[in-house]
Amino acid sequence: MSPFLHLLGRLAHLAFWYCCDFMVNLANLTRTSYYEANTWVLLLLLPMLLALLIGVRVAQWFRLRRLRRKY
Repeated sequence: MSPFLHLLGRLAHLAFWYCCDFMVNLANLTRTSYYEANTWVLLLLLPMLLALLIGVRVAQWFRLRRLRRKY
């Protein structure tokens, strides 16, 4: 295995364990289970954040288009 692929696999492994540790700590802080915290983050918060970011991008696109027509 090449050194780059080994490093990439190691980084993916570390990222996975960091995310799991974050979710366990979040569950402990909110006094819920790991599965409930995971559900809140992955099924509710992330899709809402994605929709918000898409909405901001579309609003910026309209403003930029309006500014380009003005000048």
